[in-house]
Amino acid sequence: MGIRKEIASSLVLILCGAFFLLYDTRYPLDQWANPGPGVFPLLAGGIWVILAASEFIRAFRKTGSLTEEERSKEKIRFLREILQRNTGERKVLLMIAVFIIYLSMVKLVGFFTSTFLFVIVSSRLMGAKDWKGPVTLAAGTNLFCYLLFEVWLKLSFSRGILF
Repeated sequence: MGIRKEIASSLVLILCGAFFLLYDTRYPLDQWANPGPGVFPLLAGGIWVILAASEFIRAFRKTGSLTEEERSKEKIRFLREILQRNTGERKVLLMIAVFIIYLSMVKLVGFFTSTFLFVIVSSRLMGAKDWKGPVTLAAGTNLFCYLLFEVWLKLSFSRGILF
């Protein structure tokens, strides 16, 4: 990743962590012996901001140590990487489209049917060579969701027009 992108991504992470901490102020911390619902998000958000800030400092120090020639080489190297990795954008866009179709199918076809199809199609898009693996993964995912939500937690998913 380029230095500018490292700095920008760490700044975005710092801002997200700050908003996370700001939103956490709505929940009480309560006592140390009996912590409230705001303690874990406070710890997680604090760690998040600290790690993002350390990444920002590391990336910022990296820019100061580079000479002008090294910066131009870094830009050229980064541009080459982007051009070489450009083939994956198609898969990402297809995966986004498949996810949108999946979300729109859940109410119409039902959760289990649409999840089964989604797992198979997304597995194939991610590079699965045969059909046995994706079908097994889809069946396992559906079985896990059924046992967890329908049997254990007694929640029901939309069945759709097929069931």
